[in-house]
Amino acid sequence: MSEFDSFFAHYAERYMASDVDAISAVYEAPLLAVREGRAIHLSDRAAVRGHLTELMAAYQNAGAARADIAEIDVMSLGKSSAMATVRWRVLDGNDTLVRDFHTTYHVLRVDEERRILSYTNHD
Repeated sequence: MSEFDSFFAHYAERYMASDVDAISAVYEAPLLAVREGRAIHLSDRAAVRGHLTELMAAYQNAGAARADIAEIDVMSLGKSSAMATVRWRVLDGNDTLVRDFHTTYHVLRVDEERRILSYTNHD
């Protein structure tokens, strides 16, 4: 398992557990999110946390129980950053598909940890 596989597997686990503290800790602020073709500028940690809280609640309301990594493609951008595109398959408690989509993350290494600078949901 590569470091990105491990990073996103942990991310999925904490995301589906609605652990907003753990998930918001891997994001930088400010953050640029692109969803449904719209740029969302999140200027500080509180805005990032609020955004993530809303997203996690929407998944819970949709009955999502698990997010699996179907594919991951990483393009290195030198020693300190990369673009990682993840195909997510989100399932409910009965393993019925809730959502199948791709997200590309710009990831930076900060003090030996990975941090997400921006993400784009593919529409």
